[in-house]
Amino acid sequence: MASLVEGDPTLPSQVRGPSAAARLRLRLLSLCSMRVHTPLSALVLAGALSSVAAAQGANDCSSAQPIVGLGLFALDNTNATNDGPPACGAFGRDVWYTWIAPATANYEVTTCGNASWDTTLAVYSGTCGSLSQLDCDDDTCTYQSTISFHATAGTSYLIRAGSFNGTAGGIGEIGISGSGSGGGTCNNPATGPDVIVGAIPNISNYGSVGSTGAYSLGTTSCNTGTAELNWIASINQHPVIGQNIYREENGRFEQIGMSWLKHGFTALQQNLCCSCNSSGTGSRLGVGCSDPYGSGLNGSQSGLGPRFQVNAFTGDYSYPYFQQGQSGDTVFKRIQVQNDDVSPTLHPDATYYGEAQYITPDDAAAGNGFNNVSWTRLSRPGSTTGGAWRLSISGSTHREESAMRAWAASDPNVIIEDVNVTGEGQFIAGSNVVDNLDGTWTYNYAIFNNNSDFSGQSFSVPFGQNVAVTAVGMSFPLYHSGEPYTNVAWSPTVSANDVTWETETHVMNQDANALRWGTTYSFWFTADSAPEIKSASLGLFKPGNPGAQTIGLEGPMDITTGGAPVVANYCVSNPNISGQKSRILASNVDVVARTMQLDAFDMTPNAFGYFIASLDSGFVANPGGSLGHLCLGGSIGRGVGGSIVNSGANGAIMVIADLDNIPTPTGSTVVMSGDTWHFQAWHRDISALGFATSNFTDGVRVSFP
Repeated sequence: MASLVEGDPTLPSQVRGPSAAARLRLRLLSLCSMRVHTPLSALVLAGALSSVAAAQGANDCSSAQPIVGLGLFALDNTNATNDGPPACGAFGRDVWYTWIAPATANYEVTTCGNASWDTTLAVYSGTCGSLSQLDCDDDTCTYQSTISFHATAGTSYLIRAGSFNGTAGGIGEIGISGSGSGGGTCNNPATGPDVIVGAIPNISNYGSVGSTGAYSLGTTSCNTGTAELNWIASINQHPVIGQNIYREENGRFEQIGMSWLKHGFTALQQNLCCSCNSSGTGSRLGVGCSDPYGSGLNGSQSGLGPRFQVNAFTGDYSYPYFQQGQSGDTVFKRIQVQNDDVSPTLHPDATYYGEAQYITPDDAAAGNGFNNVSWTRLSRPGSTTGGAWRLSISGSTHREESAMRAWAASDPNVIIEDVNVTGEGQFIAGSNVVDNLDGTWTYNYAIFNNNSDFSGQSFSVPFGQNVAVTAVGMSFPLYHSGEPYTNVAWSPTVSANDVTWETETHVMNQDANALRWGTTYSFWFTADSAPEIKSASLGLFKPGNPGAQTIGLEGPMDITTGGAPVVANYCVSNPNISGQKSRILASNVDVVARTMQLDAFDMTPNAFGYFIASLDSGFVANPGGSLGHLCLGGSIGRGVGGSIVNSGANGAIMVIADLDNIPTPTGSTVVMSGDTWHFQAWHRDISALGFATSNFTDGVRVSFP
C-alpha cells in the first residue's frame, strides 16, 4: 500500500493512519511543510503498519473494531470465539468491525481473493443487543464470501467475519467497495414506486431438447419506494421479469442463456425486504411489500412474452404481447442454455450465476429503473434432468446488482465501470487481463446493457504501436422462440491502432444482433503487450443516440522502438465538483535540455494540486473515497516539477519537469533512454455531500527515445 500517492489524506484508512483527528493534523503538516522531491513514504508506511496491526477485528460485538472508508482491512480470527446470532447456517470464530457509510450507496464486503480459509460474512444494522441482519454469505467464490447491502451516509453498520461451522480461521483481509448508487431501502425509500429483486430463491430444471437445456429462476420482488407499484394484469401496467444465466471461467465472463419475460398478474403483500404496508389489492404492490414468483411460475410458458416489444428505459411494452398464451416444447421461451456450456467435463473449473430483472412503467417513470437487477451464485451438482445438467441455487441474493458484480467479487483483477448514457439508460462494462506467462496477455471484456433502449452496435479497444493482436473472439446469448433478432456474431476488425467488433447498423438491419437490454456480450483477444487503462469505445445502435460512449478499460500499452518521444493519454477521469473531467497534457519534451512541460486543465477552481509520476501504469478506482481514479501503479512519487500549485480561477496548473530529477518515494530518479514514465495530476475536490476529498486527471504516458 505504500506505493500509493505518498501523503495523500484521501487514501484508504489503513494507509492514512488510525484516527480522523490525527489524519487531519498530518494532512495540514504535510501541506505546510512538504519539500520538493521528498515524499512522505516513511510516514505513510508507518501509518499503514500501525493500522494493519490494529484493524484485525474484535472478538466481541460490543468492542467492534472501528474501520473507515473503502479498501482492504486486516482480518485475523485465528483465536476468535463466537458471540453472534445464528447466520448463514453455521457461523463461527467471529470477529467484528464497526463501519460508517461514507455515502448513500450500495456496498460490497468480500473475502474473495483475500483469505485462504472457509469464510463467512454478515452485516447488520442496529446495536449488538438488537441486530438486524442485512445480508449473510458463506460461499460466493469457492469457499470465500461476499455480502452486499444498501447503506445510508453517516449510518453505522456492524460487519461480522468468521469461519464456516467454527473451523480453523486464519489471517487475511476483508475488502469494502462501493458498487453503484443503488435505490431505496426500507428506512430510506426511493421517491415513487421502486421495484427490486429481493430474492432469487429457487431454480427449475426442465430437461433438454437436443443439445439445449431449459431452466427458470424464481424471483421475489420488493417495493422499496414511497408509492405503490402498479400490478395490473390486463394492461401494460405490470412488471415483466427476465432471467439470465452466466459462466465465469479462466478470467472470462459470459452470458450463456436468457429467457423470455414473465408477465406479472397479481401481487401478494408479504414482508421479505421491509415491513409491508399492504395495498389491499393484487393490482398494486404496497409500499415495503414483497411478492413471490416461484421458478415454476416464471417458467410457465403461456405467461411468457418476448423482449423485443419492451423499452427497458421507459418501461413501456406492447400488450397483448406476441405469442401470449402459447406453449411449446420443453425449452420454448424458457432460459435456454447449451448443454456443453454447463458440462462438468468441458468446464470443470467454471462458476455459474443466475440473474433476474424487473421492468415496469411506473418504476421507470419515477427514475428508479437502474436498480432492478440482482444475482445469485448457482452450483452444478453433476447430475442431469432429462439430458440437461442440473443447476442449483448456492448462496444469497445480491440485490440491486447485475451479475457483472459477481465477476468483480470473484476476481480482484476485474475492473468495472458504469456507463450512463446522457438522458437515457445504462451499460456496465468490465475488463480482466490474464498474463499467459509467455510474453502475451489475454484481454477479456464483458458489457451488460442494463436498460438502454439505444442498444450497442460496436465495441472498440485501442492499442499502441507495434502491438501484435491475435485470437480475437466474442460470445453472446442466443435469441430464441421467435424473437426477431438475428444471432449473427459481430464482425471483428484489427487495424494498426485498435480492435473493433461491430454488428450491422440500424439503417442496414433494424433486427441486427445489437447489444440490447438485459444481455451481456463478451469480447477477447491476445496481445504481446502488458495492460494499462485505455479509453475503449461503445458505439450505440438506434437513431437519436448521443454518440459513442467512452469507457476506461484495460488494453495493451505501446511498444516503442526509439526515435522521437511518444506521448499518449490513457485512463479516464471522473467529473469534479465543477462537473468537468480534468485532463493532463505532456508537451515540449526536450531530451537534450532535459525538460518537459506538464499541464492540467478543467480542475476544481482555486484548489491545490500537484503532479505525480511512476514508471508503472495502474488503476485504483476511487482510492480512499476520492472522486477520481488513480491511473499509476508501482512506486509513485509526488511533486513533479516543484511543489503544490493552486489551480486559480481557471482550474489549471502547469510545471516544467526536470528529467534528471523525477521524484520517487525514496528520492529522485533520472529519466533514461528507453524509459516509459506515467504522469497524473492530483487536486483537492469537494464531494456532492459537501465534504472535502480529492480527484485526479486522466493519465499521460511518455516514452523517451
